[in-house]
Amino acid sequence: MAKNDLTPFAKEGFAAERGSTCPHYTSSPAGMAWCVGAWLRDTGRSEPRDVRMSRGYSVRVNEMLVNAEAAPKIERIS
Repeated sequence: MAKNDLTPFAKEGFAAERGSTCPHYTSSPAGMAWCVGAWLRDTGRSEPRDVRMSRGYSVRVNEMLVNAEAAPKIERIS
């Protein structure tokens, strides 16, 4: 795993049962990636790939930019 690669955490969230609690601090990069993975699953999107932090609370995932500041509420930015 590369230093900035958060894909394993997002895949963990994607694989978690619905209603599961994030095992990481939600304000940490790992926690935000986990919540984004769960959001992808809940919204019927594809499995997370190439997940990395962007600026602030923004996370890049699957060629999207999402705001994970209010995790577990995720907002797609672009």
